[in-house]
Amino acid sequence: MTYRASLLAVTLASAIFAAVPTPKEHFGFTPGDERKMVNYAETVAYFQKLEKSTDRLKLERFGTSTDGRPMYVAIISSADNIKKLAQYKEMNRKLALGLASPAEAKTLAKQSKAIVWIDAGIHSSEVAPVQHMPDLAYKLLADESDEVKRIRENVITLQVLSINPDGTDWLNEWYRANAGSPYENAPMVKLYHKYAGHDNNRDWYMMNLVETRHVTKLLFHEWFPQIVYNQHQTAPYPARIFIPPYGEPLNPNIPATIMEGINGLGSVMKERLAREGKTGAISYVGFDAWWNGGLRSVPAFHNMHGILTETAGWGYAQSRTVNPKDFPERFANGIPTREPSVFYPMPWMGGKWDLRDAIEYNLTVDFAILDHAAVRSDHFLTKAWEVARNNIESKQGAVAYAVSPEQWDPSSAKEMLSRLAMGGVAIKRANAPFEADGKKFPEGTAVMLTSQPFRGYLVDLMEPHKYPELKVGTTGPTKRPYDSAGWTLNMLMGVKVDRINTPFNAKLEDMPAEIPLGPASKDHKENSSFLFTAQQLSAGKKVRWAKDGTILTEGDAGFNNAAWELAPPRVGIYEPHSTNMDAGWTDWTLDYYKIPHTMLKDADFKKGDLKAKYDTIILASQAMNSILHGIRDGEGRGGRAGGEEGGSRQRPEFTGGLEVEGVANLQKFVRDGGTLLAFDQATELPASLFPLPVRLNLRTGEGGGEGGYYCPGSLIRITVDPKNPLAFGMQEEAIAYSQGGQAFDITLMREFNTGDRETKTVASYARKDLLASGWISGERQVLGKGIMMEATHGKGKVVLYGFRPQFRGQSFGTFKLVLNAIYLASAKTL
Repeated sequence: MTYRASLLAVTLASAIFAAVPTPKEHFGFTPGDERKMVNYAETVAYFQKLEKSTDRLKLERFGTSTDGRPMYVAIISSADNIKKLAQYKEMNRKLALGLASPAEAKTLAKQSKAIVWIDAGIHSSEVAPVQHMPDLAYKLLADESDEVKRIRENVITLQVLSINPDGTDWLNEWYRANAGSPYENAPMVKLYHKYAGHDNNRDWYMMNLVETRHVTKLLFHEWFPQIVYNQHQTAPYPARIFIPPYGEPLNPNIPATIMEGINGLGSVMKERLAREGKTGAISYVGFDAWWNGGLRSVPAFHNMHGILTETAGWGYAQSRTVNPKDFPERFANGIPTREPSVFYPMPWMGGKWDLRDAIEYNLTVDFAILDHAAVRSDHFLTKAWEVARNNIESKQGAVAYAVSPEQWDPSSAKEMLSRLAMGGVAIKRANAPFEADGKKFPEGTAVMLTSQPFRGYLVDLMEPHKYPELKVGTTGPTKRPYDSAGWTLNMLMGVKVDRINTPFNAKLEDMPAEIPLGPASKDHKENSSFLFTAQQLSAGKKVRWAKDGTILTEGDAGFNNAAWELAPPRVGIYEPHSTNMDAGWTDWTLDYYKIPHTMLKDADFKKGDLKAKYDTIILASQAMNSILHGIRDGEGRGGRAGGEEGGSRQRPEFTGGLEVEGVANLQKFVRDGGTLLAFDQATELPASLFPLPVRLNLRTGEGGGEGGYYCPGSLIRITVDPKNPLAFGMQEEAIAYSQGGQAFDITLMREFNTGDRETKTVASYARKDLLASGWISGERQVLGKGIMMEATHGKGKVVLYGFRPQFRGQSFGTFKLVLNAIYLASAKTL
């Protein structure tokens, strides 16, 4: 290139990047300024303007949110890399899936670019990640330092503007309405995801939410990034940011090289913070490496470096000054808050903290990760191929998992396979019968060979979990899991999976990445029969149940001798102003099975005749005191609005709960013939306040001590009475998910257990071998006791579930226990 041409190129580049708008030029303020936040629509508009101003960014829409907002990923790299994105995606795919030969892998690793994913906004009340997105993009595009040039040349950065656009906008609207008032910190009065709220980061192997599905497709089918950085804003107080290494325990299905890489990235991040004088970085506390289900954890089972950070926050967009004398003495893991330690070497000693501080910490960590990836691009690319090949060639453990079409509930088996395929699991179909481990399998059996790139993900979801007994010292208490202790997918969904341990011969063909679910079934054993029922009723057709639960339509033998005629359900779900994720998942479950329903607020329970509008009312899991009183006016609600200690006064119109009047009307609803369903914690309300002949063995807050019953989130065995109409379609031996749990005894003597006081045990805790997957302690306290009860009360019924039968929309194996109850409540007895 001649000097004149070179000068012209520099001049043109300067002109182009002078046109790249700063965040302040676009928004009129800098994100993070006192009481200033941008919403999702404004963020998208900024990125659209950036795309028009530079050839270093490509903005792609990759999906639509639950509430209809577009979801975008901004792809940032050098102009030349942007032109070759399709080429680099294919190179990366071949490496990530182990498709390349050793020689080809070496060449591809040198020619391709590292891919780093940075997302924001999954938890909408944690506002800093979304607010920092414009600054990150601007610096990546306009900065001409050697470091940023190196990043643009060697890295393709994927910025996901918000994992939850709906919540980002709802939260901003809520905050702007309250900013400057006494209610500025008030928590939003609806879930910041329609169904999941905070649990939208608990959906990453189940993929019930459309947002999860869209993001999963990008991660595990299209881009295969080597680093997945998931940003949050709930640091352990008074630390300013949590950074890996994670706490114990380590899930053995995460490749060791991936965990070492995560630890290494954590060191790089903390060193950069230290060099910039940013104090308060902590590691090895709280957030463990056991659970498979969050946006930062699932990638680790896919050979990707899943990184979580949690910056500090308080409120939303306002500052706060903190005196270190007000700090707690120690963090939850016992290390002091004011003194240096190995995993907290530079304590934060108080002072002013605002949203802009959190943004600056995020930016520091962003560039620590990005520069490390730029310097070691071929290392990360080669490593992805190595781990994939190691998984493909592994001879340890199971050879395959087989899912026969001969299932108790074939529809749930299809649901499970569909979700596994979405998660990148390679699934094959047997074209002919075959034999393995001495067992015969029919044609059509789905086979998942463990010799595949994401072997750890598959094995983790198919095998029972045994949470390790980690103790403080030799006799101290067992460390409890951060989230679930066990989540074996086939157990959750009631699907029979055969583990094949020795090599076998079979004619197999690839199944598609999107597995169709097929038409709804009429067989009551299948969950899809409830979709069939909803379709029939919606079309104005008659549906009846026989005494044994057989589903009958006009023309079927026995139709005229049926026991019940179904009607469109009339269902209300209690939705408190204090928000309840379990109510959200109940909403999801009923929507999924096309059951019309209404979300009920406190005021609805004080209007009188509930039975005139509803046949079923559902109390999702929630503590009795919270249902009764909610948040009382003037009471602070510490922490959730921004992740740090501190009060947040709620607006008076959103305070209170059902109160005595609402509970009285709820009891009248049951006496008048309605059916009340209460899940887990919520069972305490009718069991304590209605005159039911049921005794709670585990009240809210009890258990969990050394020797007491404690179930932190595990799969347990239950015994079901399948002859009870509430359990139609269930097997006698089943598995339920329990997180806490309740156990019940009937207090009536047998001769009095009749009429309008009749109480039945629908399901019980197993009498032995209670734990199926995860961890429990003190199980003898509940063995053989009731876990699901049906109590007649006046003309109606109260059904008590000592667990969450619709847990996060995952427990397909116990959905029938809820759906049967709903349809029976509206049915006409013949």
